[in-house]
Amino acid sequence: MDVKLDENNNTQAEQITTAEMITEENSAAANNTANTGGAPADGTEANAGEKEKLIVGGFIFTSVEDADLARQELSKIEYLEKKLNYHLPENVLAVYNKVLESKLFKTPVGIDYLHRLQAVLKKVGIERERIAPIPIYNNYTPKALGEISEGIARQRIEIRLKKERSETEKLKSRFHTMIIFCLILIGLIGGLFYITVESENPNIINYEKSLINKYADWEQKLKERESAVREKELLFEDYDD
Repeated sequence: MDVKLDENNNTQAEQITTAEMITEENSAAANNTANTGGAPADGTEANAGEKEKLIVGGFIFTSVEDADLARQELSKIEYLEKKLNYHLPENVLAVYNKVLESKLFKTPVGIDYLHRLQAVLKKVGIERERIAPIPIYNNYTPKALGEISEGIARQRIEIRLKKERSETEKLKSRFHTMIIFCLILIGLIGGLFYITVESENPNIINYEKSLINKYADWEQKLKERESAVREKELLFEDYDD
């Protein structure tokens, strides 16, 4: 990797800003990198043309989409190379860290460039402890893929259990509300029944009792009148004698 000097970008802030601008400046170019080139010819030439689209930076990719992503990263690398000042190691380290933080590079093309940056930083005297390792975002072993699958399955089970717990809590809340409502309703019915029984006005519950009391009252009054009539008859008989 050649060591370059850019006198217009000799501060750490400018170097970091350069790394931040790359994503925005290349996002528009990302949409123009796919589906490039004319219609392929038939036969061997067509196959060779398709294979050529998959090769970027010495790597051959399994899909056009991955190859296009690698081309975007290659464009970002070229942009960085024009702006970086390798005579200022601290600035280069700051840009390196910013690129890692931004997850700017994910394909082997970008990873290879980051690895070369690591070598440059070590060569210019940056301590190994200060150079962060390069994260790899792909899994290459069945075990790792299995762990990811298990993790996804575990997350789905946890989500399902949380949903079931939430539904159970809702049902419990509704059940408790219904119990309270039923108790209140029973209390109201009991109160109405008590008022009805103890009421002096005739109703369907105390009708018989009220009717008996009424007849008893009439009988008492009749007896009192008969008594009064007999007393008057006795008085008249005594008067005649």
